[in-house]
Amino acid sequence: MTEGVILGTDSEALAWVAASGLNREAKKDLVSFIDNFPGLTFYQETEGYLDGIEVRDGVTLPGWLRELRRALAGMRTSMPARFIEYDEDCARFDLVHKVWYTFALGDMAGEDHSLFMEYAKLYPIGSWTENDRSYLAINLEDPHDPTIYEFAREDLLDNFLDGAPSYPDSVFKSYPRTLSRLYQFQSPDGDFIQAASM
Repeated sequence: MTEGVILGTDSEALAWVAASGLNREAKKDLVSFIDNFPGLTFYQETEGYLDGIEVRDGVTLPGWLRELRRALAGMRTSMPARFIEYDEDCARFDLVHKVWYTFALGDMAGEDHSLFMEYAKLYPIGSWTENDRSYLAINLEDPHDPTIYEFAREDLLDNFLDGAPSYPDSVFKSYPRTLSRLYQFQSPDGDFIQAASM
């Protein structure tokens, strides 16, 4: 364990998910994610680590997100990843194979804190690596909403300046579903790590 992050193999990650109190659908999606990328390193986060994230970002993480990340936070890598497709229509729907995301809690520039979290009530968990045209985020206004939303910083800023609501697009119904729809990671050498079953 390093600084509140516990690393594990695919076999260990499967055991974490099986031992968790997550519902059947969440477990199924997480198992699909793990099975798609065997041999890589997975991780989970401790209560203390998540407490530190809350202090750092001035946020109260919803209980469902904490439970998920204690069971399985994702794959421990800085490699960007892309989706086979979004589950729902969004502004970047036709660009899905061009958008490479990196994933991290509070994935935003410091100056965007008030725009994202105070105005839009969105907490980013991932972003397009090349620019700020696509973020993935959770809804801070409803702690019981597990939906993953997609938005561009420019769109949020325009809506804010116009005095309009933020209007993010829902793209996945849950965080486990989000992970299960990843189909490629890209190594620093440019090689692709392909999902086993897509």
